[in-house]
Amino acid sequence: MNFLWLSTVYSLKSYFMATLNEGLEITGSIGNLSAYKIRGSDKIIVRRKGGPKRKQVLNSKKFERTRENMKEFQGVGMAVKAIRSPLIHVKRLAEHNFTSTLTRICKKIQVLDHAAENGRRGIYLSRHRYMLAGFRLNKQYPFVSIVTGPIDVSLNRESKSAMIQLPQLIEGVNLNIPWKRPLFRFCMSLGIVPDVIHDSKDYNNYPAEWAVAKLDTAWYLATEPFEPQTLKLKLDVRGAIKDSQTLVFAIGIEMGAPGVSGQVEEVKYAGSACILAVG
Repeated sequence: MNFLWLSTVYSLKSYFMATLNEGLEITGSIGNLSAYKIRGSDKIIVRRKGGPKRKQVLNSKKFERTRENMKEFQGVGMAVKAIRSPLIHVKRLAEHNFTSTLTRICKKIQVLDHAAENGRRGIYLSRHRYMLAGFRLNKQYPFVSIVTGPIDVSLNRESKSAMIQLPQLIEGVNLNIPWKRPLFRFCMSLGIVPDVIHDSKDYNNYPAEWAVAKLDTAWYLATEPFEPQTLKLKLDVRGAIKDSQTLVFAIGIEMGAPGVSGQVEEVKYAGSACILAVG
């Protein structure tokens, strides 16, 4: 056996670790280049390998702005995590990962902090609550396109509660259900989201879990008129809500079908939700 030939083959293999797809599309490693596809696009992305060393990023003056961005992104991540907490009861109704959209919103709020220097800008949701109002967890079938009958929500910061008035709903009139399922119900949740602020050392650190009040209605036949209802959600937390905290109310509609045992079972991927009110 020719060992020189084997050595050459293995050298070429390490240099050209690529995949040949239909239509001569190449993905993988080609020398110091990487070719790959990203989700949601048919195009092949090619980039050069390498980049600055970790030590350079952490210490070099050239990467001072990079370090500031990294620090601020930490604050954005904390804000996103805090917003997701009140959505814990309805996020299963989302048909896509909405975290990236929340990240963009929080970053826009952070940029509006003109008082702090770069690397220490806060995410003051309490000053820009309108950016979160109406936030959709679904793209294909938004909640407001399914339930077009007006839902009135009154948030009370003193009592830490939400009063919800569900209107009369009639399929094909102000209730437009796209899924062919016999039953539906409403799912609701209420929580508190704090501002994320940078103190003298770091961004403030909040607990992973916040108090969330949640409520599911009974199941109703989609073909029968839904009678008006008045419901209330109240948070079981001590003390008053601070000016730097925001009440977030989310609502969703979930489809159901009779199970083998006779009990109603939730239908996966048949539902929609949104943040309906903030205050």
